[in-house]
Amino acid sequence: MNTQKTSLILHGHFYQPPRENPYTGIIEKQTSAAPFDNWNERICSECYGANAFSRYLGPDGRILSLTNNYSYISFNFGHTILSWLKDKHPIYHEMIIEADKESVKRLGHGNGMAMGYNHTILPLDKISDAKRQIEWGIEDFIYRFGRMPEGMWLPEAGINEDVIDLLSESGIKFVVLSPWQCKSVENPYTKKIEDLNGRPAPYSEPFILTGKKGKEIAGFFYHPGLAESISFGHALRNADELYNTLLNIKHTDNQSLIHTATDGEIYGHHEPFGDMALAALIKKVKERDDFEFTNYGAYLASHQPKLHAILHEGEEGKGTSWSCSHGVSRWYKDCGCHTGGEEGWNQKWRTPLRNALRELSSKLDLIFEQECKKIFQKGITASMILDEAGSVYIGKDTMPEVIKRIHEKYSYSTIYDSEISALLSGIQYKHFSFTSCGFFFNDISGIEPRQNIRYALYAIKMFQPYSTEDLLLPFLSELRNAKSNIKAQGDGMSIAQGELKDLSGECEAAIYFYLNRVIAVKDDYEDSYGRFKIDNYISECPDNARIKFHDSISLINYDFTVLSSSSIQGGLNLYLASNKAPMERYRITNDEIPLLVIDRYNKWVDKAASYLPLSQIQSIVNALYHFSVLTKNSKYLPMKTQILENLGLSLKIFKSLNSFHSDELSWNEKKAYLTVLLDIIRKYGRANEIKIVLEYLNSDVTQLAFSIRNNGLDDNLADLIIDYFALIRSFGFEPDSKSLQNEVYQYVSGAKPLTIAKEKAREVYNVLNFY
Repeated sequence: MNTQKTSLILHGHFYQPPRENPYTGIIEKQTSAAPFDNWNERICSECYGANAFSRYLGPDGRILSLTNNYSYISFNFGHTILSWLKDKHPIYHEMIIEADKESVKRLGHGNGMAMGYNHTILPLDKISDAKRQIEWGIEDFIYRFGRMPEGMWLPEAGINEDVIDLLSESGIKFVVLSPWQCKSVENPYTKKIEDLNGRPAPYSEPFILTGKKGKEIAGFFYHPGLAESISFGHALRNADELYNTLLNIKHTDNQSLIHTATDGEIYGHHEPFGDMALAALIKKVKERDDFEFTNYGAYLASHQPKLHAILHEGEEGKGTSWSCSHGVSRWYKDCGCHTGGEEGWNQKWRTPLRNALRELSSKLDLIFEQECKKIFQKGITASMILDEAGSVYIGKDTMPEVIKRIHEKYSYSTIYDSEISALLSGIQYKHFSFTSCGFFFNDISGIEPRQNIRYALYAIKMFQPYSTEDLLLPFLSELRNAKSNIKAQGDGMSIAQGELKDLSGECEAAIYFYLNRVIAVKDDYEDSYGRFKIDNYISECPDNARIKFHDSISLINYDFTVLSSSSIQGGLNLYLASNKAPMERYRITNDEIPLLVIDRYNKWVDKAASYLPLSQIQSIVNALYHFSVLTKNSKYLPMKTQILENLGLSLKIFKSLNSFHSDELSWNEKKAYLTVLLDIIRKYGRANEIKIVLEYLNSDVTQLAFSIRNNGLDDNLADLIIDYFALIRSFGFEPDSKSLQNEVYQYVSGAKPLTIAKEKAREVYNVLNFY
C-alpha cells in the first residue's frame, strides 16, 4: 500500500466564448440567462466568483472558512472571459492572478496555464492563424500573470503534429490531453512503441510528444474515470465520496501522481455548489496525509518525461480532441457528435459554414497583405504589423497607442491611421469567427453560430472599403448551403441577413447617447457606449440633437443628427441622419431599440421619476409614520386605494433616498426613514416591490464591502454593519451579503490585522454568519 503523499492535480478549463456585439463592444441582453443580463454574468455568479471565495459551512450553515480554490487547482482562463472579468468584476480577476502567485511561492511553479487566444480549433486553423492564436494566448497570459506560461490548454484539447511544433517553437513545455487521444506509448522495458488497442494512456507520468518537424513537448494524459465522475457522475455533490474515490485510485494504482481535467464550470455552474465541494475537498487534503496539491509545472520539473507517446491522427489525419471521438470532425462536418437537438437533426451545416469562413479568411489576409504593401515601406510585412497588434487584442493597449507605436517603428502617413485601425479590428474578428462554440452544438440557428457569422460580417464591413471585390456576396452564397434543422430559420444566408438588418453599432450608439441625455438625470450622463466615445453633444431643445463621437477601435469619426417626434399615442419616433453620409437616414421606433438599451432607458426613467427633495420626503415620511401607527393592530383598515398609494409613496421615497440623498443623511437619520418605509413595504408590498427593495439593499451591502476594501474595518463601519443588518432583518429582509463576507473574512482569518475591539469584531462576524 502507498503510504507516501500522492501528488494530486485537478485541472479546470475555465472559458466563455466572445459574446460582445462586434459593432458596439457590448454584450447584449440574453434572456435565456435570466435573472442575469447575460451568460457571462450568470456563470460568473455561479462559478468564477464562487470559486474565488468558496464557502465551507458548519452543520448549522454558518461559515467556517472561505477558500480561493484557484490557489490549489491547476487552471486556465481564456482571454475572452478574463478580459470581461477584469472589466466587470475586477476582484475576481485579481483573486485568480493572486492564486497563481501563491502557487508559484508555494511550489515554484504557477497553477495557471495559457490558452489559445479565442478558442479556435488549432488543427483546423491555417498554420499562420494557429501560430497567432498561440502567440496571442501567451501574450495575454504574460500581461495578466506576469510570467511566461509553462503549459498551454489547447481548445477542446485539439492537437496534431503541426500544433506540437508550434507550441514547442513558442516556448510551451507541456499540454494536458485526453487519454483516448493517445494511440501508442513507449514500453519502459523494451523501448518499443506499443499500441494501446483502445485502452486509455497511462496517467501516472508525462510523455514526450513529437511534432512533424521533430520538435518536442511533454504531454500529460488525464485520469479518464476521475474526469467522468466529476463531470457526469455528480462526484461534486459529496466531498467525502470524492475523497474516497481518490483514495481508491491511490491504493489500487499505487502511482505517485493522480490528475484529471474537466471543464472548470463544473465547479458551481454545471454542478450547483460544486465550488463548495471543491473547497471541502481542499480542506480534507490539507488536513490529512494522503495527498498534496501540486500543478503540472511543478511535477514536470521533478519528473521529466522519458518515454514517447504517439497520438491518433484522427479522421482525415486532421488531429484529435477531447470531445469528438472522430478527431476534430465535430468542428467542420456532420460526424455525429453534437449536444442537444431533436431526433433526426443533422449537423451538415458545419461544412459550408467553415468553408464560407475559410474562403473569407483567405481573402481578408490577402487584402491585408496588399494594403500593408501600399501603406508601408518595402520590407515591412503584414506579419510585422500583426506582431504589434497583439497588445490591443489582449486589452493591454488601446488602438491609438498601438497606432502610435507602429508610427514610431515603421514611419508612414497618418492618413492611413483609420484604415490600419479598421483592418486590424477586422483581423481580430476574423479570428473570432472561428471560435469553436460556433460549430460545437446542434444547429446553425443557435446563439454561438450566429455570433460567429456576425463576427465575419463585421470583418467584411471593416475590409470592404479596401477591396475591389464584393466580399459579402460569395460569403452569403456559400452560407446558403448551411441548412438549419428548423425550417423557420432557413439557412446560414437567411441568418446572416437577419443579423444585417440589426441597427449598426454607430446608430445604436447615437440613439443611446440621445436617450441618455434626454431622460437621465445629469449625474447619470454617459460619455461612452461600448467602443464609442462622445466628442460633442449639442442640443437646443429635447426634440433634436447633434452628436459627434468616435469608434475607439477603428478610429472612425461619426456625426449624427437626431430628431424626435415621439408621443404617448405613437410611441418612440426618432429620425436619425448621418451628417457625413447623406444617404444614411433611419427611422427608429420602439421595435428597433435593443433590449439592453431599453433596460437602461427604464432605469433612467425610474430614477428621474423617483426624485423628491429632502424637505418633501420629511413631511411625507411623517405622514406615513402616522399611517402605520393608526393601522397597527387596528380592526378598521383604510381603503385598499389608500394602502396602494402609500405603498407607492414609500417605494418612491425609498428609491429617492438611495439614489439622491445618501450622502446628505447621517445613518441615524436614514435609519429613521427606513424604519417607516420598510414597515409599509413589508406589510403591503407584493413580490415585485420586495424584489426592488432587495436590489437596493444588495447595493447597500456592496457599498459597505467597497468601504472595507478601500478603508479597512474601523469602529464606524463595524457599528454600521451591526445596526444596518439588525434593522433590515427586523422587517424580514435578507440581502445578498457575499461581497461583504468576502471582505470581512480577511479579518476573520487573520490575513488583515484588527483595529477594533475583538468583542465588536465578533459581533460583526456573527451578523455576517461566521462562526
